[in-house]
Amino acid sequence: MAQLEAQDRAEKQKREDDINAYKDTVDDFVKRVFAMLLPLSEQLKEAKNTIFKEKDAIVDIKEALYDTKLDRHSNTFTTSDGKITLSMGYRTVDGWSDDAEAGIAKMMDYMKSLSKDENGAKQNKIIMELLAKDKKGNLKLSSIVQLERHAHEFGDPLFIEAVKIIKDSYRPQETSQFISLSYRDDDGEKHTVPLSLSKMDIK
Repeated sequence: MAQLEAQDRAEKQKREDDINAYKDTVDDFVKRVFAMLLPLSEQLKEAKNTIFKEKDAIVDIKEALYDTKLDRHSNTFTTSDGKITLSMGYRTVDGWSDDAEAGIAKMMDYMKSLSKDENGAKQNKIIMELLAKDKKGNLKLSSIVQLERHAHEFGDPLFIEAVKIIKDSYRPQETSQFISLSYRDDDGEKHTVPLSLSKMDIK
């Protein structure tokens, strides 16, 4: 009996030792990865900051050279031989001021004025489809542009005014900065340089 109890204690102690050894291995692994990736993260952050500052300086030069104002939300630069392309800027999502709701209300008034015949029903369907909001509850700019085209085709002043109110309320919202880099090898094949760990394939 004493021998069995001693064996059971030894097995429990071995399991406890194995668990502690595993925890030590995990601690060592996580700390080594942290020490490896933290400096890389800081380097990428510093590089990104430098790249965006230099981009602004280059855009300033281009604007002065060509006497024009450029869209700074997104810019693309390519080497003169066409081998390296750098794109960067700000990703945006559609956003709208409160005035959009006033435009939509005016649009509903216009829809009430439409005839009940087939042509009126067709206009109603087009308008409702283009005023449909996305999953986040936002109107889509591309749909409002299409709606504007229809408004000028139909020629109704109320329709045109309603679309103008909505379109003038457009306020794009910047969500994040991005940098993408690609190059062509000697065979002319394009390659994208991964700048995110999730984009890097490993074997």
